[in-house]
Amino acid sequence: GDQAGLKAAWRVADMALPMVEPGKTARFALLPEGKDPDDLVKAEGPEGFRKVLADARPLADLLWLRETAGGLFDTPERKAELEKGLRELTGRIKDESLRFHYQQEMRERVQAFFGRTREKPRGKGDWSKPDKAQGGQFAKPGAAASRFAVSESLARSALVKRAGGIMPLRETAIVAALVNHPELVEENFDHCEMLELSHPDLRLLHTALIDAMAHGAGNDRRAVLEAIERAGHKERWERAVALIRRARLWPVLEDAALEDARDAFAQALHLHRSAGTLHKELKAAEMALATEPTDENYRHLVEIQTQFRDVQATEALIEGFGISSGRAGRGS
Repeated sequence: GDQAGLKAAWRVADMALPMVEPGKTARFALLPEGKDPDDLVKAEGPEGFRKVLADARPLADLLWLRETAGGLFDTPERKAELEKGLRELTGRIKDESLRFHYQQEMRERVQAFFGRTREKPRGKGDWSKPDKAQGGQFAKPGAAASRFAVSESLARSALVKRAGGIMPLRETAIVAALVNHPELVEENFDHCEMLELSHPDLRLLHTALIDAMAHGAGNDRRAVLEAIERAGHKERWERAVALIRRARLWPVLEDAALEDARDAFAQALHLHRSAGTLHKELKAAEMALATEPTDENYRHLVEIQTQFRDVQATEALIEGFGISSGRAGRGS
């Protein structure tokens, strides 16, 4: 059930496609995440293992999951790309009759996925030629796409982006607050030591900071900066400070009053931990909906998306606070 297991299942699905024929197919039993067969039997006994086998997913489900999980299909080009991929996959089935039924199955899923029935194309024999209008809960116009894929604005948000070339602003603010105000490390040592950061440069700065505190830097900002420089991370720190200054997040800079830095750090840390939890829940909800598109799974995904929007709104307010507040810093 974890990513490694799914990748293995997808490889087997690719191998099975040319070999399936009427009466001969493949099904896929997905174990609970983090468990191997021995773990499952020890925890739940033979009955638990039999239940996993009974819930095995058909080949068509695995193909659909791989092509749609986590995807965004909000433009004609992306929709066409999905259809092309499914058409190429099903085209690898050698048996003509079975290939026809797989293509029909995928055609119906695409129509439900996009929440509408497409107009009949003029081209003869087009794979995407629609059947009669679909009924049921997933044929409502505009409804299905949101059920299966996260909105583009959410996928692009700072909360779900993976580490890239630019340091994430919220993580940078947390590290900057700790370096510029080492008192915060002593006040929150357990949280600081266990801090999870996505960007490698920030992880290196964080490690240097914790090492400096462990070797007696105390509340001495100068000693912390010297430790960062000795570790070879001076340029990384300078890039982090430049990012903070461009964003005008004054509460985490060295001139800010400790009280302001403490408030900014507490808010940023809360958002960071909330975002991490929501990111994991979002991925699980996406996977559940792609595997089993029920109303219950859809409602759960919508709830997670709503929580994301709430966290984003709070983060935007906090990031804008330093721009116009005019509160006095240390040097005022």
